[in-house]
Amino acid sequence: MAARLFSPETTLDELLLVKRRITEEQLAEVRRVQAIEGGGWASHFVDAGCISENELLQLVISETGLPYLPVLRVTLKPDLVREFTTEFLTTFECLPIDEIPPVLTLATPNPFQVELLRSRKSAVREVQLFVCRVSEWRECMRRITQERGVT
Repeated sequence: MAARLFSPETTLDELLLVKRRITEEQLAEVRRVQAIEGGGWASHFVDAGCISENELLQLVISETGLPYLPVLRVTLKPDLVREFTTEFLTTFECLPIDEIPPVLTLATPNPFQVELLRSRKSAVREVQLFVCRVSEWRECMRRITQERGVT
């Protein structure tokens, strides 16, 4: 089953507020931590205990219709991964999975980011999104940063 192209109309924090999965106070605390530590929103909401990883995954899938991809079972292509800085992958909590021009396939626990859908390099790429768990994304990032020698 191919993933459909998804275009976010809201952000993850807005969705969680509208769905009453977080309070304004929880959002303020997550924003404070995110401003200090950086990184993406999904992992901060899970770390703060605002929502469990499984609840987040189910909410994202039900709201977007995007399919789940168990990224730990996927062999990432080193050349494709090298196109992205560690900072970009961390900030937007995404993993480049495959590229069959003009389509770039990314997996993320937070597809509610328009930045993921922008053109890459000088060529226009369509971006196809899949959803992954926060913990799976983290493990893949741990492996990537280890291979890059980043601590």
